[in-house]
Amino acid sequence: MTTAILFDVDGTLVDTPAGMADVLHAVVAEHGRTATDEQVRRTIGRPLAASLAGLLARPADDPEVLRAVDRARELFTETVVPNAAGLVFPGVPELLTALRARGHPLAVVTSKVRPSAIELLTATGLLDAFDCLSCHGMAERGKPHADLALLAADALGVPPARCVVVGDAVDDVRMANAAGMVPFGVTTGVASRVELLLAGARAVFTGPATLGPALLLTSDTSPVRPLPKVI
Repeated sequence: MTTAILFDVDGTLVDTPAGMADVLHAVVAEHGRTATDEQVRRTIGRPLAASLAGLLARPADDPEVLRAVDRARELFTETVVPNAAGLVFPGVPELLTALRARGHPLAVVTSKVRPSAIELLTATGLLDAFDCLSCHGMAERGKPHADLALLAADALGVPPARCVVVGDAVDDVRMANAAGMVPFGVTTGVASRVELLLAGARAVFTGPATLGPALLLTSDTSPVRPLPKVI
């Protein structure tokens, strides 16, 4: 059976964390508050409601947080999406093409809501590379719980044990482990190599150039091969 590859988006395929951080700083300032760079960095990759609830010190369902979420999505569309094609990490399109040529089912598993994921992936030209999108709100629980990863595996028709999850955040690694999948980390986003390893990543890569050969080593008939912890 072919191994499926499940990718996070922000910080994994597309270099959006810096732009997202600017958006969050702007929204927090519009609400009369301030946040340090470190406080904002720790929220990148989480659902917007959770991120802004923490930064605004309000419950996630507070009307102020809901307005802030809408504003953040508006600013992201205005300031980040127009430049998205240039934010794709070098080597990502080629890697996705190679994986598809090898017959690997591909999915996106993201904390973005589906319309936002489609908007960004369309702008980057990556949308058609994926067989399915598993997005925040499509399962009962988001990352780091297993639900979104298991939803993607079910849509692809691949058992969890035959899935590799690639992500830049601790929550991606924790989700993969909770789902019984193989977690690979990349240091192109918000978490460090040490943070990813401590969260339980099977291996950590510096980007597509080192990640690609490891993914292409996965065979169609045997479990994912063991890899060194740091690459």
